[in-house]
Amino acid sequence: MKNIKKNLGHFIAMLCCLLVTLSLWAWENKQTIGEYVESDYSECPYSSKINLPRTHVNDKQITPDSIEHLFSEELSHFPQEKIYIQTDRNIFMHGETLWFRAHLVDALMLKQANASRYIYVELVNPCGGLVERIKIRPDSLGCFYGHVSLSDDLPEGNYALRAYTWFMRNIGEEFFPYKSIYISDPVSETISPKINFSVENDEIHAEIHCFSKQSNGIIIPEQAILFSDGDRNKKGKTLLFDKEKGQYTFKKKEIPISRSFILQTVYEGKILNKYFKIPELDKTFDVTFFPEGGHATYSSDVKIAFKAINTDGLSTKVKGQVYDEKDQVCAHFESVHLGMGSFRMYYIPGKKYYALCSDESGLTKRFELPAPSPDTISLNTLWTKNYLRVSLAKSPDTELESSLMLVAHLRGIVLYAQAWDNKKNYIDFEKDFFPAGIVHFLLINKDRNILSERLVFSTQNSALAQTEIRLDHENYLAREKVNMDILIKDINGNPMSGNFALSVVDGKDIKPDSVSNIISTLLLTSELKGYIESPLSYLQNSRNSSHVLDLLMMTQGWRRYNIPEVLKGNITHILPYNPELGDEVSGKVEGLFSVLKEGNISLLALKDSLIGTELTKPDKNGLFVFNSLEYPNGTQYIVQALTKKGSSRAFIKLNPYKAFPTPQIGFLPPFEKPHIEEGYIAKLDQKYSIENGMRVYNLAEVMVTAKRKRGVKTESPFYSVSTSKVLTEEDVKEGNFFSIFDLLRRLPGITTSNGDVLYRGNKPMVLLDNVPEENFNYDLLNIDDIKDVFVSPATSIGPIYGAAAANGALVITTKKGFVQKNKVNDNIQIVMPIGYQQTVEFYSPTYETNLKKESITPDLRSTIYWNPNVQTDSLGMARVSFYTADSKTDYNVVIEGICKSGYIIFSNEKNISRRNGMY
Repeated sequence: MKNIKKNLGHFIAMLCCLLVTLSLWAWENKQTIGEYVESDYSECPYSSKINLPRTHVNDKQITPDSIEHLFSEELSHFPQEKIYIQTDRNIFMHGETLWFRAHLVDALMLKQANASRYIYVELVNPCGGLVERIKIRPDSLGCFYGHVSLSDDLPEGNYALRAYTWFMRNIGEEFFPYKSIYISDPVSETISPKINFSVENDEIHAEIHCFSKQSNGIIIPEQAILFSDGDRNKKGKTLLFDKEKGQYTFKKKEIPISRSFILQTVYEGKILNKYFKIPELDKTFDVTFFPEGGHATYSSDVKIAFKAINTDGLSTKVKGQVYDEKDQVCAHFESVHLGMGSFRMYYIPGKKYYALCSDESGLTKRFELPAPSPDTISLNTLWTKNYLRVSLAKSPDTELESSLMLVAHLRGIVLYAQAWDNKKNYIDFEKDFFPAGIVHFLLINKDRNILSERLVFSTQNSALAQTEIRLDHENYLAREKVNMDILIKDINGNPMSGNFALSVVDGKDIKPDSVSNIISTLLLTSELKGYIESPLSYLQNSRNSSHVLDLLMMTQGWRRYNIPEVLKGNITHILPYNPELGDEVSGKVEGLFSVLKEGNISLLALKDSLIGTELTKPDKNGLFVFNSLEYPNGTQYIVQALTKKGSSRAFIKLNPYKAFPTPQIGFLPPFEKPHIEEGYIAKLDQKYSIENGMRVYNLAEVMVTAKRKRGVKTESPFYSVSTSKVLTEEDVKEGNFFSIFDLLRRLPGITTSNGDVLYRGNKPMVLLDNVPEENFNYDLLNIDDIKDVFVSPATSIGPIYGAAAANGALVITTKKGFVQKNKVNDNIQIVMPIGYQQTVEFYSPTYETNLKKESITPDLRSTIYWNPNVQTDSLGMARVSFYTADSKTDYNVVIEGICKSGYIIFSNEKNISRRNGMY
C-alpha cells in the first residue's frame, strides 16, 4: 500500500478538530461529550491528519473503529496538559528579579489551555531543596506569567525552575518541565574557589584552591566553612588552609544523594557561598542496546541502536565490536551523537553475541547483546526524502497471524489503524501525512497484545508559525526609541492570531539558549521520560539531524500514555487530582456536647486589612468546606465557628492543607555551569548598586557560619505587613531593658505611664500567647521570657475580635508560654495558604526628554525589554516599543508562544544593532 491518500485526511479534517475541541470543552465543564457545537477550525494545523473515532462500536472486536474508539475514550476522560517555561534570560545575579512566562497548552493540539486555574512555579537549588514556590493565575487573556525575586543570600550555583498544575500530577512528576538557570554572586570576582577531587580508600578527597580574578593569583581565604549537605542552618565544618590550599575528605556515608554541597569562603571581609558537586570519580560507563521494534529476530538484518552513559548520567563517546561465541568479529560500531549510534546485525540461530566497548580513556567493558527470539515480529521504519516506510521483520519460520493491525497515534489521537496486509512486505506513508511530533507505531494482534512498538519523529515545518520582525530603523543610538512590528503568519503567508512572550537582551552579555526552546519542549522532551541531553541538537537542520533524532527515538524511555491498558479497554475513569479551580479550606465543627449542625462558619481573609468574607454552614455531620477561594499571597484565613445563637462555644478543626510534591533529585538537570561573558557579573553588580545602593559585604561573624535571617521574625498568626516593628528576643538581649515597660516603649505608637500601656493614646487589646487577656497586669511578665512582641492595628485585628480590638492589639509571645494553652480560642483557626502572586510590571526606562537622555546614571540593562503577553491583531501584527541602553552591541530578540490554532511561535535572532553615539 504505497502513498496513502491524503483525501481521507482532508475529508475528516473538520470533524477531527471538532472532536478534540469538544473533548477539551467537556473536560473543562466536567460534562460528557454528547453535543456538538458550531466552530471554525480551519486553522487547525493537524486537521488533515487525524481520523475521527466513531462511537457505538463493539470494544471486544479488533477493528479500526474499536481501536480509535478506545483511544478517544481515554482522551475524553484523561486529557493532558504541558507547560513550557520561558525566562527573560538564563544567567542572573542574586538580588535580581527573574521574569518568566509559563506557556500552558493541552497536550493534544498544543493550544492554550485554561482548564487549570493555577500554575505553580518553584525555584529548586542544586541539592533538590525548595527555595521558593509561586502560584500564578491567568490574566484576562488566559496567560500565565510572573517573577521570582532572587534573594541576595542565595549561594552561587546551577538552579532549576519547575512548573506544574495540580492536574498534571496525574501523569507523574517525571513529566514536570525544568528550566536550568545559573545564579551568580558578585563576590566571585574577588574570590573564586577551585576544587580538585580524588578517591582515597573509598573516600573522596577534596583539595581546595582559591583565586582572585582581580589579582589573577592564588589567595588564602580568611575563613572557609563546608556545609556537606548544603544546609547553612546547620553547623558547618571549618577548613584550615596550609600552603595555599585547604583539604576535606568526604566519608562515603556523608555524601548526599544530590552530591552537592556549599563552600563558604571569606576574603577581605566578603563572603562567597557557592554550590559544588562531588563528581563520580569511578569513571566507568554503561552501554544499553536496543533492537529496532523491541525485539531481535533470527536470520534477518536487525538494526540495533545503543546509548552509552557515564556514572554522572551524561553521555560518553564509545566505540567497539560485536563478537560471536567463537570470538569472531560480527560488526563494528561507534557513537555519533551524545553517546548514541547504531549498527546492523545478522543473528544466526544457536549463537550468542557480546560487545566489547571502549571509551575515550581507553577503558574497555563487555556487554551481552539482547538475545533473539524465533517467534517475534518487529516493526522497522525508514525515512526517505518523500515518504516513511514501515515494514515487518521476522524470523524465516515465523508465521504472521491473519488479524494483525498496525496502529499509529500522535499524543493519543489515532492517525492510522488498519489491518496489516500479509501479502505485502511494507507500507509507505507520504512524508507530510504525519503532523509534527512523536508518532507511536504499534503492531497488535487479535487479543490486543502489543507485539512490537516503534517511535518516529515527524518534522513538519508547516506546524510552525512564521515570524517576521520589522524595525523603524536599521541602527539605533543609545537611549533611542525602538518601534518593533512583529508579524505572525503561516507557511503560506496568511496572518495568524497568536500570543507570545518577548525578550530583548544584550547579545554581548547573553547568548541564545542552545539547549532547549518551546519547540523542543512541546514536541520532544515533554513526550519522553528521563533527562534529554541537549534536546535542541536533535532539531537543528544539519545533515545527520534526522539520523540522530531517530537514534533518540530508539533509545529513550517512553510511556506518557498507558497504551497497553487502553487497548485492553481499561479506560482511566478516576483521577486522583482534578483541575484546580480555586483554593479550598475544609474541616469539622462540634458544639459543646454534640456535632454543631445549625451553626454559622465564617472565613475572613486578611492581608493589610480585611479583603474578603465567606460564609457557610456545616452539614449534619458538622463538616464544612469553603471552595473557590482566591486571594493574593500573604493572605491569612481566619475561620470562626459560632452556634446558632451566636455563642463561641464551638470547637473547630481544619483539615490539613494540601501537600505539594517534593522536588526529586533524579529529575533535576545535571550540574552544568554556563559560559559567562567576561565582565558580565561586574556589570550586573554595578547595575544593582545603582538601583539599590551599595552592597554590604562586611557581615558580622555570626553570619559567616549561618544563613542570614530575612523577612518576618515572628511565627504569630496575627502578624501582617501592616503591623509594627517586631521586637525579638535578640532585641531584648541587645537592648539591656530594665523592665517590660522599657521594652514596650520601643514599639512605635506605644506609651507607658503608671503601669498602663497605651497605643496612640488608647488602651489596646492584649493577646498573650495568642489568647485574649482582659485587664492584664504587665508586671507579671519577666522580660527574659519574651520571644517577640509587636502591635497589630485595628484594620488587621479588628475583623477577628470586633470592638474589643478597636484600638489595635499588643501581641506578646513568650518563650515557654505564659498560659497553659498556647492557642487561639477553640472556635477560631488561622491558616495562611499559598496565594496567587500579584502582577508586577517589568520596568523599562523611557527617554522621552533630553534631560532623561543626558542623565549621567549609566543604563546597564542586560534584559532590555520583557513583555510576557503580546497579542497579535486580526492581521497577525503586534507592535511593541522600548528604548535602547548605553552599551554598543546587538540585541537578541526571542519570541516564544502559541497561535490560537496550535501552531508554535518561535524566533531567536539578532535583529537590533546599537551603534556608537549617545542620541
